Amino acid sequence: MLPETTLAEAAGLTMLNGIAVDEYGRTSDPAIWAAGDCASFPLPGDATGARLRLESVGNAIDMAECVAANMLGAAQPYIPKPWFWSDQYDVKLQIAGLNTGYDRVITRPGTGAGISFWYYAGETLLAVDAANDPRAYMIGKRLIEAGRSPAPAVVADPATDLKALL
Repeated sequence: MLPETTLAEAAGLTMLNGIAVDEYGRTSDPAIWAAGDCASFPLPGDATGARLRLESVGNAIDMAECVAANMLGAAQPYIPKPWFWSDQYDVKLQIAGLNTGYDRVITRPGTGAGISFWYYAGETLLAVDAANDPRAYMIGKRLIEAGRSPAPAVVADPATDLKALL
């Protein structure tokens, strides 16, 4: 998907995979702000200058709320809490977090035909992909949002009660 940036380009704003904004939502023109799936922002915690543009309703709402508050003087950096879902025939795919920079994936069987994939960078939980495993998704999402990272070996053990990790 390509973001609609015609108006921003005509205004002379910097484009970097969309409208480039700083961590607060300001564009290259300090009087113009942008939010949503047309805006690319610095990837939090990345020292390389990597940028991210998220194409989801949840991000558009969260980012717009943050940028609106910043327009009123809040000066709060936008920290994305990415989550996505999609129904693919008989599979409900749910994703929490971003797996950018992972070095290990833990595969965990769910109930029935469910399965989840837990992405780690070292000992830090980055993301969870769950297919027909809503319990793993919800627990993974809550752990990521709380900044908690259960040990990969604990997650890999099918005997582990995921809810106990909260």
